[in-house]
Amino acid sequence: MLLAVAASLLIAAALTTWAIVRRQSNLQVAQSVVVDLRDRSMTRGTEPPPSEPPIEIGRNVSRLNIYLPLGTSDGPYEIRITTAKGDPLFTGSAVATVEAGTTSLQVDASLSSASPGLYVLQIRRVGSDWNSYSVRIG
Repeated sequence: MLLAVAASLLIAAALTTWAIVRRQSNLQVAQSVVVDLRDRSMTRGTEPPPSEPPIEIGRNVSRLNIYLPLGTSDGPYEIRITTAKGDPLFTGSAVATVEAGTTSLQVDASLSSASPGLYVLQIRRVGSDWNSYSVRIG
């Protein structure tokens, strides 16, 4: 009887440890998303264009691969995601490169602390005006 109880406790501890390790490894997997702005209107300032649907981004995303609008030049860029009121959720910088006619940049961005809802993605070449896009983080 005592041996059966000890075996049961050992099995329960093993299953609990396995579940915790599995959950931790799933959380540490980097999630990338492509944000394709090539066909989007570039709107100067902090207000995104009201006629375009928001870009969908999950909260589990940790890396943004951003394809900039056609004709955008390479070089250093600043990126930020703000609330509708302008409070920053994320700020970062990256260097855009041109490959096969597409200007893109990659930036690590942890969005796990964001509440689901509408935000504003803002991008600008260093020293230029911000371009804004509506984003829905889910």
